[in-house]
Amino acid sequence: MKKLFELEKIKTLSYPAFRTLMIIHFLLFFLVILVASRVHFTIPGFSVKGLYQFPNIWGFFPWVASWFNLFLAIVVILLVGNEFSFRTFRQNVIDGLSRNDLIGGKLILVLAIAIYTFIMVLLAVLIFGLIYTRDLSFEIIFKNSYLILIYFIQAIGYMSMGILVAIIFRNNALSIIMFILYFALIEPIVRLFFKAEVRRFFPMKIISNLTPMPEFLTMASEKKYTSATGESYLDFTEMGLLPENLSLGTTVFLAVGYIGFFVALSTVLMNRRNL
Repeated sequence: MKKLFELEKIKTLSYPAFRTLMIIHFLLFFLVILVASRVHFTIPGFSVKGLYQFPNIWGFFPWVASWFNLFLAIVVILLVGNEFSFRTFRQNVIDGLSRNDLIGGKLILVLAIAIYTFIMVLLAVLIFGLIYTRDLSFEIIFKNSYLILIYFIQAIGYMSMGILVAIIFRNNALSIIMFILYFALIEPIVRLFFKAEVRRFFPMKIISNLTPMPEFLTMASEKKYTSATGESYLDFTEMGLLPENLSLGTTVFLAVGYIGFFVALSTVLMNRRNL
């Protein structure tokens, strides 16, 4: 494991585009949340500050970060594609690594990037949450904090699919195009041919639903509106503006299953095809 980590670190950090892309990713995320924090609603009773307060911020920041998971997948596609273009996979096998080791190394890379994004979002949540939240308590700070772990799984899901696409097409440009087409056009169009109950179970639908759009009406409201059951009247789903999704537990379970499928299929293809 340590040998694979050191090998991936050398190959990844020696690639100048990787460092540039990760810096861009970091800057884009913080630019969005900084700009959004300066937006002011003109509607009485609503304030953007509510999105930056605990516990709302645990849902808002991972959702914003999820916009850039496609970017992370493209980074992984470039790194895997370079292995084929520069024949480094073949050289690694000649040097004694197994094909399973090659996949293992890329999974370590995916895990490392996911940990980086996890830490990035966590620090942003703590910094902005502590600044914007007035009445701080241990309970309110950590309420809904599990949502950042869900984002962590989502980031791994996007990148593991990126590995699969890169292994299938073995060309950076083609792999990126096909990944974006599948994400934005192919799967959404295919889903139209199925009933609504079935559409929810497609891979990218499941993975993207790990960080659903927050309940902005509730989070931005300066007043609390609750029903007799304690549920907010300002819920997009209850108002019929958004479709009802699967439960979070079911979505996480299926997402982990899809990640396992992507990894398994990547391993099979790596073992059966020429390097």
